Amino acid sequence: MLAALEPIVQDQSRTTLLFDLDGTLAPIVPRPDAVSVPSGVLRTIRKLSHIYLSVAIVSGRAANEARRIVGNSDIAYIGNHGFEVMLPGRPLVISEEAHPFLGSIRELAGQANGEEMADAGVWLEDKSATLTYHYRRARDPEAARAYIREHIEPAAEKLGLAVSEGRMVVEVRPPVKVNKGVSVRRLLDRLDARGALYAGDDNTDIDALKELRRWRRKKDHDAVGVGVISPEMPPRLPRFCDFMVLRTSGVEMLLQMLAGEEP
Repeated sequence: MLAALEPIVQDQSRTTLLFDLDGTLAPIVPRPDAVSVPSGVLRTIRKLSHIYLSVAIVSGRAANEARRIVGNSDIAYIGNHGFEVMLPGRPLVISEEAHPFLGSIRELAGQANGEEMADAGVWLEDKSATLTYHYRRARDPEAARAYIREHIEPAAEKLGLAVSEGRMVVEVRPPVKVNKGVSVRRLLDRLDARGALYAGDDNTDIDALKELRRWRRKKDHDAVGVGVISPEMPPRLPRFCDFMVLRTSGVEMLLQMLAGEEP
């Protein structure tokens, strides 16, 4: 780990640090609205934001929600799996590619039968540019997933929207080439970064890890991809990482090392 981090730590003023939120900085919890980031992690992130070129949170959550959880307005937030970007001191911006499909997203959200979904163990999180159907709290997760497959996915596809699967969630989004990887690359180019580190734990983070490798090869910059080991980790995640850390506690140790602290 130390050898992989050396180029990043030696060129801090030109390096951007990017972190997924749920499962990376904060432990996964049954209720997404109950998530919290450990105080020590928040303190170190604040320190890193004053040392490195930039720090960014890259989340499937809405950017405003991610900022509320982290509580730091001095760093950047990429939300909605890349469809939202909020830079320090700037208003939230929704990706231009998503605008033609926002009406269809609203139409699908309007079709939701809250009582029926609750009976099935499904909870809808409306994030404006995307919709997330959660079923982690369902008494019968397989039945809840079947409900989504039968009632929601066909309606989304009929409206021309894209459907993808995450960890105990199904995402509906505009059918455009925007994801965590695209938005990470755009941010790095905008900041004129010469180095980058990305840490994540889920399928959607693989897009960012793959893009980071392409960015490293194309521009001959320093880039480090970090995977977070957990019981629900996608089996293919390690293929796209330079090294792995164990759970959110390993991420906290990584942050301390980046800040020059003793873990």
